[in-house]
Amino acid sequence: MGGTEVYTRNLAAELHRCGCDVVLYFRADFNGRPFATCDETIDGVRARRVSAPLVGWRSLPLIEFYRTFLNPAIERDFAAFLTREQPDVVHFQHVMALSARLIPIARRMGFPVVLTLHDYWFLCSNSQLIWPDAQVCRGKALGLNCARCALAARARTSLMQPLRPIAVPLLQVRDALVRQAGLKANLLIAPSHFLIQQYVKAGFPADRFVYLENGIDVERIRRYPHRPPVDGRVRFTYLGSLAWQKGVHVAVEAFRGIPADKAVLRIYGDPTVFPEYTAHLHQLADPTNTFFEGVVPNEEVGRVLAETDVVVVPSLWYENSPVVIQEAFAAGVPVVASQLGALIEKVQDGCGVLCAPGDVGAWHKTLLSTIDRVVQAEAPFDNPPEVMTIERQAALLEQIYKDIQSNRPG
Repeated sequence: MGGTEVYTRNLAAELHRCGCDVVLYFRADFNGRPFATCDETIDGVRARRVSAPLVGWRSLPLIEFYRTFLNPAIERDFAAFLTREQPDVVHFQHVMALSARLIPIARRMGFPVVLTLHDYWFLCSNSQLIWPDAQVCRGKALGLNCARCALAARARTSLMQPLRPIAVPLLQVRDALVRQAGLKANLLIAPSHFLIQQYVKAGFPADRFVYLENGIDVERIRRYPHRPPVDGRVRFTYLGSLAWQKGVHVAVEAFRGIPADKAVLRIYGDPTVFPEYTAHLHQLADPTNTFFEGVVPNEEVGRVLAETDVVVVPSLWYENSPVVIQEAFAAGVPVVASQLGALIEKVQDGCGVLCAPGDVGAWHKTLLSTIDRVVQAEAPFDNPPEVMTIERQAALLEQIYKDIQSNRPG
């Protein structure tokens, strides 16, 4: 599970613990089966799981693209789900691979809608405003840049680029439909000011936004006391997806040449999601100081952070509010992050260092200076910020739900 899924699960469990009647609606496909549904219980919370695998002709690229934002079968099931549950409020965390039209469906049925924006999906079909060549998006150019980006992400050669004029109208239709769906929400929540600025710049109404940092399960992190290194080496840790836009290769390459008796880099992430990228990381890595630790269960993140001196977040895209940063701060661990997007507002003096995104040389120098700071216990890392607990955020959201319900028509 990624950060959005972990956050959603924790929030649902906490609202349930506080006495709210919570029901989750989510997609997780059953392998090899056609459209199916399953009612289950997760952390004591009732949940409805839908499965809509793309098999046979449905796996064609055009259908695959279409299904990222529209799915009539899921829409029909969701409408029936709302009819049965009759919720006071519908709080969407994401609708990618479900259907953008779930939001207007809820509104048409008369339910107040809250939408938390975890990324830029309502502005960008890849949700991250980054091009396949690792450049931050510089605009749509009437959809031509979007088509270039979409085609390049699906092909290793330039052979598909002549299809750009054909792809442009498809992406324009997608953008218009998804954008209008997002605008149907009564209230928009975002965990970073930077993301709000990007959406407002794109024409979303500023007065509909509420800034609210993501909450985390602090006790799950702090139940593991900090364990100093037994060999004196400074321990850097990357926790997250092994995906190129996360910039893992930047940290791995920057760690080359760092003496193994001074520091180590441990990388936690699922190697099976992007196996070619993972293989590339192994080729780049210095085996004397860089170690690939595989997947860490979410409940074990606190243990990993207890054995960490510095967390690295070398992202190349406009991160919103990575859960791993909040978890690091909860554990009292400083962060070295890219000076990009919302990371700039998340990592301040006293809790970490910012570094030029994608610049291996700059990262190498920053890592070396960070090693010295940790060894000398200097002041730049003595002021971790207070984090938003999941308990505190759940209480704030309950009030938001009550306020929005009180304004419900009729």
